[in-house]
Amino acid sequence: MARLPLMTRMVMKLDVCSVRWTGNSFFMWLFARRAGLTKDEQFQSRKARALVLTTKGRRTGRERSVVLPYFTFDAHTFVVGSKGGAAEDPDWVGNLRETPAATVCINRRTRSVSARLASSEERATLWPRLIALAPTYEAYQKATRREIPLIILR
Repeated sequence: MARLPLMTRMVMKLDVCSVRWTGNSFFMWLFARRAGLTKDEQFQSRKARALVLTTKGRRTGRERSVVLPYFTFDAHTFVVGSKGGAAEDPDWVGNLRETPAATVCINRRTRSVSARLASSEERATLWPRLIALAPTYEAYQKATRREIPLIILR
């Protein structure tokens, strides 16, 4: 993976701190606007819920944190490995495939989770509901040949 510009890395770290300290992310607000999140009891005022996912880097073994929108349907809390429709999965998906144990920080509370890819049946149920709520994921899926993974956090 190419190294990100310094300013991008600094802004990403600032967003991680913001979610840990306040439970909110300015970038998730922007995502909600761009994604076209429908008004829903889960997303009052089109506000996407954000979490900080911390994984173990598969090459370095160092902790890696990323802010992601998360969704909960039918007691399944999950994140989407879209990477904006890129040809490859985000690095954090590869990290979770290697080491499923991770931590999440939601609403200023940190807990350990075990991550797994949604089964075909789960994906068939969750994906249409996700698209109805955030239509931009459909455009991401059309932009890539890979199946965008849904990662269930337990």
